[in-house]
Amino acid sequence: MSKLWPFHKKAKPAPAVVHELNLVNADGSEATYPQIWVRNTLVVDLSGVGGTGSVAARLPDETTWPVRVAVRVRPGSIEQLEVLGEERDVLPVSKDGYKPVDLTLAPSVYTPKTAAIYISWGPMPAFAEAAPTVDPGYVSPQQLPPGVSTTPTEPASSEPNSASGVIPPGSISPGAVPPSQPSPPPGN
Repeated sequence: MSKLWPFHKKAKPAPAVVHELNLVNADGSEATYPQIWVRNTLVVDLSGVGGTGSVAARLPDETTWPVRVAVRVRPGSIEQLEVLGEERDVLPVSKDGYKPVDLTLAPSVYTPKTAAIYISWGPMPAFAEAAPTVDPGYVSPQQLPPGVSTTPTEPASSEPNSASGVIPPGSISPGAVPPSQPSPPPGN
């Protein structure tokens, strides 16, 4: 009877569950997370997880890694996903939304030689509780630090005719012969 209605459409079939990767929990027991193919991407469905946990994905004997691997998670159930293979990849999970999202792993995380991919999930780590307090004693490079005088001290020169041994005007008593000033180098 329902086929007579013009707006009747067949429901899409559910994707077939496959077994491409061996999933192992942290305690060594076998994990039973569903794996499905979405076009050329193998999706490991972790949409039912929450809190903190981890799983290792290993290849069965005589097989190779799929072209693309993704992990399906539900927003709000976890805050971040960490994937460790040939390199480490940390993927944040949005808190907004209600439909599961697929997070595709970077192709550099696994190579043909990769033995396993370790996937862990949990809350976002807090790196700092509060901003550190700064001592307001020294504020900027334009201000002098406390305890430093505003008048510069002249370094003592071992040679009286050196550039640092220039005699300021008014320091010579009247009638005295001033010392000779250094002459510029020839050619100037």
